Amino acid sequence: MTYIDAHCHLLKESELSDAQMVGVKRLMVNSAKPDEWEKILNLKKEGIIPSIGIHPWYVGETTGDWAQKMEKILAENSKVQVGEIGLDKLKPDFNKQKQVFLTQLKLAQKYNRVASIHCVRAWGEMMPILRPFKKDTRMLFHGFSGDKIVVGFLADSASYFSVHNGAKIPLIPADKLLIESDAPDGMTSPVALPFLYQQLGVKAEQIEANFERLMNGR
Repeated sequence: MTYIDAHCHLLKESELSDAQMVGVKRLMVNSAKPDEWEKILNLKKEGIIPSIGIHPWYVGETTGDWAQKMEKILAENSKVQVGEIGLDKLKPDFNKQKQVFLTQLKLAQKYNRVASIHCVRAWGEMMPILRPFKKDTRMLFHGFSGDKIVVGFLADSASYFSVHNGAKIPLIPADKLLIESDAPDGMTSPVALPFLYQQLGVKAEQIEANFERLMNGR
C-alpha cells in the first residue's frame, strides 16, 4: 500500500528513507526560507517532490533579489513546486507577508506549479488575493484551518486540503482531501502516517488518486 505525505519539512535523506520503508512513497518536502532551498534541491531520492518558498514567518529575512532567485530555480527545474507560502495574522510584517505571498503565487501560476499554502487567522485577507488565481493555479492548503465558507469559495478551483487530524475532514470533499505529517513540527515523523490514515478512516487509494490529480493539474 502506498501512502502520501502532502506536506513536510524534512531535510535529511535518512528521515525520508525511514518514511519510505513503511510505505510513505511520495513526500512533498517544503522549505521555509531561501537558505533551505539548496538543501531541498539536493534531495535526490525518488518520490521526493521539492518545494521552495518563503514562509510568512520569515518574510523579514528576505533579501532584495529573492524573487529572481526563486524564478531562476523554477525555470530550470520543472519538478520543483512553490511552498511553503502564505499569511499568518499571528506574526509581524503582515503587509510584507501579503506582498511576498502574492509574488510567489504569481510565480506558481506562471510556471504551473503547485503552491503549498499556510493560512492562520487571515482567510478574510487571503481570499481576495486568491480570486485571480482560482481558475488556473493549483493550490494545496496545508494544515487546513478554514471553514465551509472557504471551502465553498474554493469549490470551483484546482484546490486541495491537507490535514494531520480529523477536525476539518467533514468540511472537505472526499476528492479534495490529502493527508500530511507536517514533520517535524506537526507529527514527529511521517513514519507514523500509515497509523494516521487508519485512525482517520481514510483510504490510501483515494488519497493517492487525489494527489495524482493535484500534481497533474486535473
